[in-house]
Amino acid sequence: MLGRAHRQGPTARWARFYRLKWRRLRELSARRWERPPEPHDWRWLIGLTGRALVTAGLLMLGFVGYQLWGTGLSTAAAQANLEAQFAVSLQPATSQVVTTPTNPAISDISTTAATDQPSPTTVVPASVVPSFVPGEVVAQLQIPSIDVDFFVVSGVGVEDLRLGPGHFTDTPLPGQLGNSAIAGHRTTYGQPFHDLDQLRAGDDIIITTAYGTFAYEVNTLRVVEPTEYAVVSTTDPTTATLTLTTCHPKWSAAQRLIVTATLDDLRSDPMLPDTAIGNTATPDVPATTLPPTSLPSETLSDTSTTTDTTAAVTPPEPADLNSSAPNESQGEQVFSAGWFHDSTALVQAIIWMIVLLGIRTIVIRVSQRRKSWWPMLPVGLLPAAIGLYFFYLNVNNLVPPNL
Repeated sequence: MLGRAHRQGPTARWARFYRLKWRRLRELSARRWERPPEPHDWRWLIGLTGRALVTAGLLMLGFVGYQLWGTGLSTAAAQANLEAQFAVSLQPATSQVVTTPTNPAISDISTTAATDQPSPTTVVPASVVPSFVPGEVVAQLQIPSIDVDFFVVSGVGVEDLRLGPGHFTDTPLPGQLGNSAIAGHRTTYGQPFHDLDQLRAGDDIIITTAYGTFAYEVNTLRVVEPTEYAVVSTTDPTTATLTLTTCHPKWSAAQRLIVTATLDDLRSDPMLPDTAIGNTATPDVPATTLPPTSLPSETLSDTSTTTDTTAAVTPPEPADLNSSAPNESQGEQVFSAGWFHDSTALVQAIIWMIVLLGIRTIVIRVSQRRKSWWPMLPVGLLPAAIGLYFFYLNVNNLVPPNL
């Protein structure tokens, strides 16, 4: 009885209905694939143009989504990594430095040579200015009035600015005398400087580094041409200032938005030296030459040995941050770069577009042979997504670095 009800009941009738419906759909799909090709007349040309425009619109919509969300995801991951590195750099560090006493009086040199005791070792805090490599975290930038909290990296190259705001390496570090300049994206890669035009005079810009926290007050906002790279240069070496740069207006690279601020000494830690002298230091001990006529011959030999030792521990000449270097040309190129500044990216974008067209052609040809979109359409989605990602990546390299 149950078997008979199952064969003749409502379940059997619904099964026959859907089998018939599915058979008709397959026949309709097969007849659609067997249609003769359209004649290449004006109607075919208009239809082809319409399909091309729809495809271009979908690609542009996907590219905007990639810029707004795809680039932001990569920057968020990079910022999390920089936060961990910055936390390590904030740990107090000490360095062991061998201290050499100053040259004794002439009457005591023979006594010093006789005792021949080793120099004492003293532990002093490592408070010198470190040097940074491109892409390394330099500071934490906070602007409370526009809710900005990003970690700044060293360098303003294309790859550096994808990690976060970048410090112009040919300018002083934050907390030093002179004009320290920082660039950042405005609409892509986390858009750290998206609302930079909303700053007003008196707003705070807080920069935290491994060697102190420095508070700046906004002075002016102005718009300059991309060729005015001099805005990031130091005009007053006796004042600590900060300059933030980004593209203007939004979604364009026609001009540059410049924000200038001045260091507030009362709310900041002591300023740093004017030069970066490395992570380790040796005290500068002056080497004096004594007259040879007032000393015995054996004492003269000891004095020459002491002088050679003192010269060996003399620190090297400090590196001047304002000296001309290849980084200066790189900063100027990034500051003035516009659309299609990366010629290699244009070639790669064309190559990936050809790859996408090849994937589309293969999917259509195989589907025509099988007279069905299954299974080529689901199988082709993965390689199409990979090709689309690299296509968007290279197209994004053609936009200005600060966009």
